[in-house]
Amino acid sequence: MTKTVNALAFLLEVALIGAIVMCAMAVWDLEPVTALAVAGLPAAILTAVFLTSTSKFRLRWPLRPLLAHMLFVAGAAALIGLGHLTFGWIFLALALVSVGLTWRLRATLNAPAKKQRGAQEDGGAGATIPQPSGRRAAR
Repeated sequence: MTKTVNALAFLLEVALIGAIVMCAMAVWDLEPVTALAVAGLPAAILTAVFLTSTSKFRLRWPLRPLLAHMLFVAGAAALIGLGHLTFGWIFLALALVSVGLTWRLRATLNAPAKKQRGAQEDGGAGATIPQPSGRRAAR
């Protein structure tokens, strides 16, 4: 089920970038390509660096899903406010489904981060050293 949560998070991150581009087009009266370069590219970079679940610099556990879901709801509200009702309500519904799944799976989603942090903070005491295997291991 964590694959479902990750796939939904990816879909919402892409929708958030799209909502930011659509807001830039409406507020600044930009052409689509210009809006993509001015607002979409920085949004994609910030999302990739801080919000994705596989990023090296991702935010820690309680902060990352809270911030991500607040941004998803804000993006949905912006789309609804701009008059893109269908996209906005679908985005909001998917964001609420993601909140429910994250809440239900919070122990599972939080567990790998705790194990990694514990191994790093202990100086590697909790981590196991990989043992050599194969023909050369016998020597």
